[in-house]
Amino acid sequence: MDMKQAEQLYRLMFTNMREALAILHLDVRYPDAHPLVIEMNPAAVKLCRCKSFNFDNCLVTDCFPGWFEADRFRDSCHRLSAFGGSLELGEVSRDHSFYRIRIFALTDNHIGMVISDCTRYREEEAEIAGLTSRLEKDAAAMDRRVAERTAQLEEINEELDSFAFSVSHDLRAPIRAMQAFAEILLDDELQTATERNAYLLRIKTAAHGMDRLIQDLLAYSRVSRQEITLEPVSLDQVVRAAAQQLELAAGGKAYRLEIASDLPTVIGHPTVLVQVVLNLMTNGIKFVPNGVVPLLQIWTDEAQEYCRLYVQDNGIGIPPQHQERIFKIFERLHSMESYPGTGVGLAIVRRAVQRLGGRIGLESKEGEGSRFWIELRRAD
Repeated sequence: MDMKQAEQLYRLMFTNMREALAILHLDVRYPDAHPLVIEMNPAAVKLCRCKSFNFDNCLVTDCFPGWFEADRFRDSCHRLSAFGGSLELGEVSRDHSFYRIRIFALTDNHIGMVISDCTRYREEEAEIAGLTSRLEKDAAAMDRRVAERTAQLEEINEELDSFAFSVSHDLRAPIRAMQAFAEILLDDELQTATERNAYLLRIKTAAHGMDRLIQDLLAYSRVSRQEITLEPVSLDQVVRAAAQQLELAAGGKAYRLEIASDLPTVIGHPTVLVQVVLNLMTNGIKFVPNGVVPLLQIWTDEAQEYCRLYVQDNGIGIPPQHQERIFKIFERLHSMESYPGTGVGLAIVRRAVQRLGGRIGLESKEGEGSRFWIELRRAD
């Protein structure tokens, strides 16, 4: 290939390159001399902002204003002219596009400059970064769901174990009692009606206890599985409704009830919340020392997003080591003879509050009463 043909081919390549190409001239005799543009291909001309383009007298900073820091660019060109090689100048952003710039030594006093449009690559990188971020968020959400489901399964297994224990003890105990008393009644040696009535009363009591446990189990099952639609609920109305039901549940037992005024509105479910508050109230009037009139105090404490409803009693209190245990199903700290109950009430309360997206807690000292609280999101 002769020189003329080679020159024509290089000129065609220079003209048709998609990258912006420029040839710079540098007067190496003067360290303060700035490089001048002596040639550009059409792609570079499109980027050029010099209004009066004139070869041999056009500064790079005039052609591409704001793209370079003039003195630093000049020094870089002099180093390349002296030592050869190439230098990446990094990325610049202009008119919503991104460009990468590289300069390299051509001769002792000529520098080549390539400007590559990397906007598409930046967009692809941003898209990949967005997809990666979304995948990471999805993976984190999946991990959370797996952890939540694992915790739920562990809790279900624990409840199944408790249920199996209750079936083998709590449910079988009244059945064994009824069977034993019935066999005694069938004994012909019993002579008096008083004895027969006493055993019949014991059978009735055992049946009543078994029925109450079954009803509590059904209530726990309902609160665990029923469809709950969250909506704004007035705690004023909830507490008043629970107080009315407490009069019936107390069975004539004396107690005092103090309710703060202007209780706020929260996000919850009215029926479920009434059941929660009623269970806490019932618990508060049940576990009191002999001779003490139960006192229930109810008020709220509001934060920026949440509201806490407090139910405080003057009962026997709960030791610290048992304060988590009492929220588990079938857990009782006292014998049936001391304080009757099935050990399901507070488990219902905790499960219901969890279904409402809230939290429940307890502050108590043995012999000094208990303060239960439930935390729900405010409606306003």
